Amino acid sequence: MRRAIVAGSFYPSDKAELIDVVRKYLVGKKEDVEGCVVPHAGYYFSGKLAGEVISKISEKKSFIILGVNHYGLGSKACFSLEDFSTPLGIAKNNKKLAKKILEKMRLLGFCEVNEESHEQEHSIEVLLPFLQLSQKKFDIVPIILKNLSLEECKKFAYILSKFLKKEVCVIVSSDFTHYGINYGFVPFRENVRENIYKLDGEIINKILNSNSEEVYEKASKSTVCGLYGITILREIATIMGWKGKLVDYYTSGDIVKDWNNVVGYAGIVFN
Repeated sequence: MRRAIVAGSFYPSDKAELIDVVRKYLVGKKEDVEGCVVPHAGYYFSGKLAGEVISKISEKKSFIILGVNHYGLGSKACFSLEDFSTPLGIAKNNKKLAKKILEKMRLLGFCEVNEESHEQEHSIEVLLPFLQLSQKKFDIVPIILKNLSLEECKKFAYILSKFLKKEVCVIVSSDFTHYGINYGFVPFRENVRENIYKLDGEIINKILNSNSEEVYEKASKSTVCGLYGITILREIATIMGWKGKLVDYYTSGDIVKDWNNVVGYAGIVFN
């Protein structure tokens, strides 16, 4: 069992309080969402947008969740075969589907089951309460990614696309540009709000209207933590013929009015 590790920090650890908070954010109208990009910051910052995106997803059986390997443990693509717990209960792991995907992925040479890499990683965990309160019954295939080349992203996407049916949805967990000294990324010092909106806006435009090559190239020049998952999703969208649209975009600076260190949040759906 993979225990909740950011309950009480990124989101409430009290069950009743968590239900109240999450339900407040589940305001989206149901659509036939096949894939999406969802932010994974603390709920104070990005919970509103995470809830709006996830609440749009019609009933699905399984969610393949592509998270970020913030701690760098394990291989480039680390699968978990554990169930994930939150204060709302257990999100079951679809081990059968995960093993089928992993069997094909092993040909790539950079995929493995690695539970240690998931133990402290928050990028998947923070999304689960939204699924637990918006879906009747579901299971998950949790995968965290790091350091993939463009070609590795494309190969990963091609294999993953073979497992996508109407009852399976791909969720990419990602925040967008991390700006400021704290993040080691200061490409501009004036008009920070306007410039970060412009930078992330250009990346979002590539995600919606371009191809995986251009997405990877553009996002690589910024600090989008889910670069690999987003590139994979864009490639899958091209393979499957999905069209994307922006749900919303804002930044942590808009919330706390501090533009010294800022993170962008975008919600995108594909169908």
